[in-house]
Amino acid sequence: MDVLADLPLIHHPGTSWEYSVATDVLARLVEVISGQRFDAFIQSRILGPLGMVDTGFVVSDRNRLVAYYAGADLIDPMKPGLTRMNDAPYPGAYLRPFPRLNGGAGLVSTLPDMVALIRSLLPGGPTLLKPETVELMMTNQLPEGVWLRFAAFGELRGRGHGLAGALILEPSVFDHQDARGELFWGGRAGTQWWISPKKKTAGLIMTQREMGHPFVVEFKRLAYEAVKHKS
Repeated sequence: MDVLADLPLIHHPGTSWEYSVATDVLARLVEVISGQRFDAFIQSRILGPLGMVDTGFVVSDRNRLVAYYAGADLIDPMKPGLTRMNDAPYPGAYLRPFPRLNGGAGLVSTLPDMVALIRSLLPGGPTLLKPETVELMMTNQLPEGVWLRFAAFGELRGRGHGLAGALILEPSVFDHQDARGELFWGGRAGTQWWISPKKKTAGLIMTQREMGHPFVVEFKRLAYEAVKHKS
């Protein structure tokens, strides 16, 4: 936080959205307000109440830890071939992990635990939050005409941001048209999740592949089609 305090802002507040370390700053703010370490706070307020017994910053049984892979070509994700990445994001990371107590990365989880977390944001689920808070999380908080922006991909038109992730305000040619209003996010290791309040559905993909895989787009399209035909 001391280093960040001296850095200039990329944009004037409220004029743009840029992928950044803002979540890490928020985690430190949680520590200051709660008087607890970040890991202790989320254990007592989120993981414990939701029964997420396999989520944390420390892996107690590394035999259960899934390996991380990179494709043969980041530019051509369909090119065959995978390489195991034991040294990502730092040398020996897979073999000698250590807790990284920040808000943007570091937690390790399982499919059942992640399902429990997603269910807590769905109507009728074991929510920890007020309905009004959940609604704000799924409502665009960016000014009109401001879209998500990533240094590597540029501006993502039609993508807004709530208080818990990105929002599809205008479906692109890659999205199913029923995805309008969808709350979603993805991670570098290929984890993808989404919640569609309109269709009352949610999805979760955990691939353990760097930057994911194109099948994610097709999977989501087929999922929306399946829900559409069922209804």
